[in-house]
Amino acid sequence: MLNFQAKFGVVLLSATLFTTSVPLQYTYAASPDHQETHSTLQSYIIGFHSQPDESLIQELGGIIHTSLHSIQALSVSMTTASAQKLSLHPSIKFMEQDKEMKMEEQRIDSTIYTLNYPKPEVLQQEGYYTGNGVKVGILDTGIDTTHEDLQVAGGISFVPNTTSYNDDNGHGTHVAGIIAAQDNQVGIKGLAPDVQLYSIKVLDDNGLGQYSQIIKGIEWATQQGFDIANLSLTGKESSTALRLAVDEAYKKGLYIIAASGNHLDSTFNENQSVYYPARYESVIAVGAVDKNNKHPKFSGSGPELEVVAPGVDIYSSFMNNTYETHTGTSMATPYVTAIYALYKEAYPNKTTAELRKMIQNRAKDLGVAGRDVNFGFGLIQAPDMPDKIPPTTPQNISYKIAGGSKIHLTWTASKDRSPITGYNIYRNGKKVKSLVYGLQYSETVKPGFYKYEVSAVDEAGNESNKSGIDTKVYQLFSDVRASQWFSKYVYDLNARHAVGGLPDGKFHPGKQITRGEAVSMIGRALKLDGTPRNTSFPDVTKSYFASGYVASMTEQKLASGFQDGTFKPTQTISRGEVIALLDRAFTLKNQTGKTKSFKDVTKSFYAYDAIQRFASVSIANGYTDGAFKPNNPVTRAEMAVFLSRTIEESN
Repeated sequence: MLNFQAKFGVVLLSATLFTTSVPLQYTYAASPDHQETHSTLQSYIIGFHSQPDESLIQELGGIIHTSLHSIQALSVSMTTASAQKLSLHPSIKFMEQDKEMKMEEQRIDSTIYTLNYPKPEVLQQEGYYTGNGVKVGILDTGIDTTHEDLQVAGGISFVPNTTSYNDDNGHGTHVAGIIAAQDNQVGIKGLAPDVQLYSIKVLDDNGLGQYSQIIKGIEWATQQGFDIANLSLTGKESSTALRLAVDEAYKKGLYIIAASGNHLDSTFNENQSVYYPARYESVIAVGAVDKNNKHPKFSGSGPELEVVAPGVDIYSSFMNNTYETHTGTSMATPYVTAIYALYKEAYPNKTTAELRKMIQNRAKDLGVAGRDVNFGFGLIQAPDMPDKIPPTTPQNISYKIAGGSKIHLTWTASKDRSPITGYNIYRNGKKVKSLVYGLQYSETVKPGFYKYEVSAVDEAGNESNKSGIDTKVYQLFSDVRASQWFSKYVYDLNARHAVGGLPDGKFHPGKQITRGEAVSMIGRALKLDGTPRNTSFPDVTKSYFASGYVASMTEQKLASGFQDGTFKPTQTISRGEVIALLDRAFTLKNQTGKTKSFKDVTKSFYAYDAIQRFASVSIANGYTDGAFKPNNPVTRAEMAVFLSRTIEESN
């Protein structure tokens, strides 16, 4: 094994991009269309306004290495002269050198350390979140897939000439351990040991790579649906391609967490700014603090810095089942990645921007008040203990009907130690709406009876008990005013779909009702089969609107015809007949047993017992003169009153 200090140099961030490094070189044979032979080829990233045109590259003798689909670009090699020609083509959006990166780092003697790296207050306590279900990609030198303290779910390599995503340097393994070392009584325990960990190899065994490889790694993480990408690497110069790539990935929901950079300067100067890609707004820029929460001089500074985390003397996994102590913003970055994984587990429904803002607001402010160049928003903090207590149940739920068919619900706010994020609305047991905010809900429904329930949801995803209310939605009739004595009974039957208007859209409450109409109303209330069909009565054929209900009612012996074999469906029905029909169709639940005498209803009257039962519970009352008038015709309004009251009093 190479001498560690000779291989990695002095203390500096794990991977730093240098624009002054020598570009990759290639040679190609001469062709009739290209006069330069054995020329030095430069590596470029070429962006197009639309779909990349590979023929343009080939015509100029260029070599295409890979497509960068998310930014409509190609990674190529070509001569400087060819690149200059290509840059003038109208289809080219941008062209830049595909810069290299270089990793430099120093190991600290680990013999004085135990198997547990320092655990500052940023770490979660036992029983908190573990990153379960969160997918994290490590863009680095790979991960030692055989390390006994790590579980790698998969990976890919974008380093030329190798398909293995195994670590051949050690840096990526060290980063991975900080995030996800297993809780297995071996070595150390990572901050988020239950994340799904993926190795995305973008740096070779010497810590070298190119911007295009980083972009490919970011694209792959996005395509695989990862939640977080850890980039413990930097570059000193901006790149249009890299900026476009990280912006596009962030839009698609990928958190890109990157090191701010390491510096050897003893005092802050213009070269000690936040490096790339951390400097971009769509990337979370991470700085380091020491065990005293002080700003180490090597850590990148600048207005783009977002949060800080421990980055000095961090003990973690290394290659070949070993452990080492390293220093740098490379070490602080996986701390932040792990904490983001914990928040992602704790608040799975928050948007990318919402979760990022929450983490910023909860950071522990260090240095000068507010966001500053050395600490950003401050020291990142783990999420609070899981809130398992649901909010209080919404209270005072009420409703109003507008326009006959629009229902409007209101309720008072729930309370919880976590912020209330919204309310769920249920109709007849099925959730129909999740409100982000607000204490009211409206919808238009068909006439009917509905049970609405409302529950509250807090920031932790806990749902309260439901508060319910039974509602009734009905159709309005222009000739039925709410103030009329029978209106609520008409509305009740309309909501039950037991009665509707006549063809002109009115109810006609004073019109006398026929036997066929009465049977139809009772049949609908009982939900009998009303399919039109022939009956046993010669005067009730299939074409009659109530033929199905007449058939069903007679089949169940709830109605009968006359001795001559007819039903007389268009004959006006009397009060006594209606009570007799209702008595057969329904069983009253609160019969008092008390008789009520009417001067015109003797015991010999066929409906005597029925009238007594219905009068005892005030469904059918007599007149002020003591008569019941059983032979009087019944109006549509009276029929609605009788039927609605009967339904209410029945089992």
